[in-house]
Amino acid sequence: MRIARRSPSARKTSRPPSEPAVVYVLSDSTGNLARHMLAAFLTQFPTDALCVRYENFIRTKQRLATIFAKISADASAVFHAFVSPALKQEISRRCKQAKISSHDLTGGAIEFLTRATGAQPLHDPKSLHRIDDGYERRIDAVEFAMAHDDGLGLETLHEAQIVLAGVSRTGKTPTTIYLAQQGFRAANVSLALGVEPPRQLLALPRGRVAGLLIDPEKLARIRVRRETAWHMTKTSYGDEQRVADELTRARRLFNQQGWPMLDVTDQAIEETAGKVIEVLGVQ
Repeated sequence: MRIARRSPSARKTSRPPSEPAVVYVLSDSTGNLARHMLAAFLTQFPTDALCVRYENFIRTKQRLATIFAKISADASAVFHAFVSPALKQEISRRCKQAKISSHDLTGGAIEFLTRATGAQPLHDPKSLHRIDDGYERRIDAVEFAMAHDDGLGLETLHEAQIVLAGVSRTGKTPTTIYLAQQGFRAANVSLALGVEPPRQLLALPRGRVAGLLIDPEKLARIRVRRETAWHMTKTSYGDEQRVADELTRARRLFNQQGWPMLDVTDQAIEETAGKVIEVLGVQ
């Protein structure tokens, strides 16, 4: 990531060294793309180094003027994600006038595609969230995931593209929902000691199921915290030996079924989802 360098005449912020630098992210739509990009960029900086603020649905020069009247006092840098060349130019002009460094998150990629393919961009922010077949597929996938969470809907489990299996608190539900948001028909089934896995799960083809595992000590701590949060009476739910036994049984099942196994210890659901897609080879 490169932020445009300030010119020699660029203003210097007067913020105390202990305060985080304020970075504004401007968008002509929901700002989701910019938000995801900044989330990735920010992992490379100390958590208290930058303060990021978002301004979305900016589609007129008048609205842009209102935004700049607000941000020019404290902004150290401005990121922007716009499809309109006119608004891009207006942002560059205003940033130069206010002596604020700016960076276009999308312009370079669009220009590259135009040069490389000859295709001409639409410059239409509404097309970013068009209700088309892809949109309908994602909605259907989310509804499917909700109807097949934690072993529900077993009679139609065979319709899933991806099924996650694992013991309680291995991140099956959030990973399933994330996969659904990407358009995959995903489901999850929980495994427990003393309960036979559903026959519908065991009947699935090998390339349809991924098994989730986690460090037993980590899982025990997660379960104990959950017991406390739920004000549960003392049970064996967070007992280390029981947790270890559950994971051993789950691993044995995964090996028997020939399902790929993924260790999700301290792993973000986005990373888990990406690895699931890769090991199962789904498209």
